[in-house]
Amino acid sequence: MLILYAEDDIEDFDFFSEILQEFNPKATALNAVNGLQAIEILQELTVLPNAVFLDVNMPTMDGKACLKALKGDETLKAIPVYVYSTGVSPRDIEQCMQLGAAAVITKPLSLDEARTSLGKVFAQLD
Repeated sequence: MLILYAEDDIEDFDFFSEILQEFNPKATALNAVNGLQAIEILQELTVLPNAVFLDVNMPTMDGKACLKALKGDETLKAIPVYVYSTGVSPRDIEQCMQLGAAAVITKPLSLDEARTSLGKVFAQLD
């Protein structure tokens, strides 16, 4: 399993990667620090990832703009995109779902909650 996670906070990415490894030790998580870099990485990959996870608040290109670009690209639009971010407002959720997100997941405060919420998604992708 290959996951691309666009997240500008490396500690959040490391936390995400640890949980992914717990669910699938053979999985690989790639990091992009913003939406623009995520698109560049996807265009360079020879095998597309099983899913893309996006933080909403990132510099250069935020998660919503990246989601819109991904869903507008014929080659990339079939990849499931999950918005995984803190402080997601009801309006953000609605916008992300309208743009084509598979789901919007609010980053939990505890490790157990993160395992539960991410575990459900990882199980579907495996």
